[in-house]
Amino acid sequence: MEFIGLGIACIGLGLAALAEGWAVSKGMEGIGRNPSSANSIRTTMIIGLGLIESVAIYILLVAILMAFVV
Repeated sequence: MEFIGLGIACIGLGLAALAEGWAVSKGMEGIGRNPSSANSIRTTMIIGLGLIESVAIYILLVAILMAFVV
């Protein structure tokens, strides 16, 4: 039964990876449309990617705890 929770955590990791790819794609699209605001877009994108990555690390921590502790 605990493997269901582990599978859900792995789905969360996949969704975090998709979110990172989507954020970079949209950031590059925005820079392509308006190159003069590249610094602002890049800074905002890096901050957003850091937040997405922290969520992915928390999900990974929960998955590891579920796999080895439960």
